[in-house]
Amino acid sequence: MERGGTISLLPESRRKLEINVPGENRPIYYGLGVVVFVLILFVGVKLYVSQLTNKMIEILNEVDLVEKQRDKKFEQQLIQLNKQFPLIAKLLKSHLIWSNALITFQHLVPPQTQTETILGDITEAKMEIKGRAPNYTTIAKQIAALLSDKSVVDVALDKVSTFSTGTLEYNMRVRFNKENLLLNK
Repeated sequence: MERGGTISLLPESRRKLEINVPGENRPIYYGLGVVVFVLILFVGVKLYVSQLTNKMIEILNEVDLVEKQRDKKFEQQLIQLNKQFPLIAKLLKSHLIWSNALITFQHLVPPQTQTETILGDITEAKMEIKGRAPNYTTIAKQIAALLSDKSVVDVALDKVSTFSTGTLEYNMRVRFNKENLLLNK
């Protein structure tokens, strides 16, 4: 190593030392993978947000269109009607049904009698009946039939008069129990 009397500390030829350490570039690859993943995720989220924003704008436009087409006066009337339905239902449940009383009366009257007038009084739940019968037995059968019905409370025979033909004309008052007959159940 001596050349001409001088000592050289540097080697004459340079050699490149190549030491291959397994995994020496792995952190760089991991870092690049994370950066690429974050970029892909960022772009995906941006596209998804843009798609949702477009859908929201479409829905808002549809809502505005529907809002412009609304008839607010009609809606108020519907709301008011909806509030009145329970009141009407309650009223109808407690409404006096005279057709029930007339049907009951029709089934209880013997076929030989003729009814001329029927006057009904809702507040007192009574009927005043004027009719004709061929004899007293028929009138008695009619009273008995009326009293046999659970909806009839009382029967009062006011006046009986005789015609020259032998038929009898009578006036009768019939009181009903509202719970059994007149209420729509």
